[in-house]
Formats: sequence, C-alpha cells, structure tokens
Amino acid sequence: MKKQKNIVISIVLSIFVLNSPLAVHAFESQEVDKMQPSMLPHSPFAYIIREHYYGEMLSWKDVRPLLPRKAKFQVIDLETGISFQVQKRAGNQHADVQPLTRNDTQIMKEIYEDKWSWKRRAILVNIDDRFIAASMHGMPHGGGALSNGFPGHFCIHFAGSMTHRTKNTDPTHQLMVLKAAGKLEEYRDQMDPYEVADLFLTAINQSDLYLLQITLAQPYREHAATILERFNQIGVAAKDSPYKKIDQLPVIALELPVELQYHDPRQGKKRKSVTLTLIRDGLTNRWEIYSKEFFDLK
Repeated sequence: MKKQKNIVISIVLSIFVLNSPLAVHAFESQEVDKMQPSMLPHSPFAYIIREHYYGEMLSWKDVRPLLPRKAKFQVIDLETGISFQVQKRAGNQHADVQPLTRNDTQIMKEIYEDKWSWKRRAILVNIDDRFIAASMHGMPHGGGALSNGFPGHFCIHFAGSMTHRTKNTDPTHQLMVLKAAGKLEEYRDQMDPYEVADLFLTAINQSDLYLLQITLAQPYREHAATILERFNQIGVAAKDSPYKKIDQLPVIALELPVELQYHDPRQGKKRKSVTLTLIRDGLTNRWEIYSKEFFDLK
C-alpha cells in the first residue's frame, strides 16, 4: 500500500513539474534533442515535451497588436534556456527591439558567445505569459535610444514577418520560427532534395547542430558536431550558383553538383565543385545527405 502511495505521489509531482512555467522553460534544447532520436514521435512523453517546451506559432499580423511601441517583454533563447528583457522601439514588418538594460545586453552577448553575430537563433517571446515562437539575430545595427550599452537595435521575426528593405520573408528566420514552434521536423519531412541541400548549407552557416542533424543520413548524424567544428574552422560555406534542377526527380538517389564558396583562414576565399549525394530513406521517405566528399574540404 505504501509503495502504491509513493507511485501516486511521484506521478502527481511529475505532472506538477512539467506544468510549472519555470521548469518548462528551463529545459535546454540540447537535452530535448538527446531524447528525440530514441523517442517515438507520437509517444505521450514526446507530446508533453513538444507542448511545454516549444512556443505558439502566431503570425506577425496577430503578434503586432500585442507589441505596441515601447512594449517590454522577455526573450528566451531556445537552445540555452537563457532569458533577458527587451523593449520594442519600432518595426512594421517585424519587431525592432533593444535590450532593456546593460545587464540584459550582457546576457544577450553571452548567448552569442561574446561576439555579436548575424546568425539567427530560435527564441520564445513571452508576452503576458504567452510564449510565442520567434527568431532573432545578434547584431546591433541602426539607431538605439536606451542607455543599455547596446549600439543600436536588433530584429525579432515571427511567422510571416518580412524584412524592412525587401518586403520579403527571411528564409533562415522562418526556419528558426518553425524550430521554436516545434514544427521544423514536420516541415522538413516535406522537403525535396534541393530544399534539403539548402537546409544543410543553412545549418552550417548558422552553426546549428539540430538543423544539421535533421539533414544527415544516420551514418553521419552522430558526427554532426565534428562536421560543424570543421566548417567553423574554414569559415562560412555558401552556394556559388543555383542548382541545375532536373525535370523529374529520381526515385531513390540524386547526385547534386554544388559550386561552393568558402573561406579558408590560411588561404582566404576559395571555390570548389563538390557533389552532394542525397538518398531517399525507404522507411521515412525523407531525402537525406550522404556526402563524405563534402566534409573533406581542403
């Protein structure tokens, strides 16, 4: 009887902890990512993690009225769980914001490993205890009005938000919004091989381990961190010209020539023709990357 009571108490405590806002957003995505490969996508535990860890997918049209000028709100970095306060200063197509205080500026800089960067990161925006999926970069630019030690402002994007200059969505910001909402896997499952190749290059440019892992075939997935480190050493990789697409996709495999441009710290800018090999997985029907040559750039 005593053992049964302990089990009941444990279940009640587990439910309480999982529903606690403090505990929910203290989850680090690295821990969630570790659980994902061995966790059935439709298991009860996977559902609990997804519902409580990720943010609500809300379009910019619906978010904008919630963020009037000078609104203050919390930003939570999905990958680290670290949070800081910001204030919206402007923005019609997306939110132009500033860290609220010098301490908030320092926290944001720590998230970016003490180097300001244009790299996008998946975040949650907490507006009145409503956690909304979003994306930020970490580069001060333009004007700023607060005495916070931040030389300008930075941008936060939501689903469907656009850049001010081009009036187009930023594809990488939108990927990060999907990641913050826990919907990236679903989106990735529908990608054709060309889109998977683009996602692969985006993962490298953004130094995003999770994005990289979901593009790779199983033999390479466990080496994703090493692959990222290798590309961090040689610099950013970018497609030098559009893919030469074929009219009808093959059933099983595709050899995709890529003209690659990257930076070698010892030799400067370099170009190389490489081939990305993509194979359609027989069980999941997803296109995945098998390309040892690509990982051996010199």
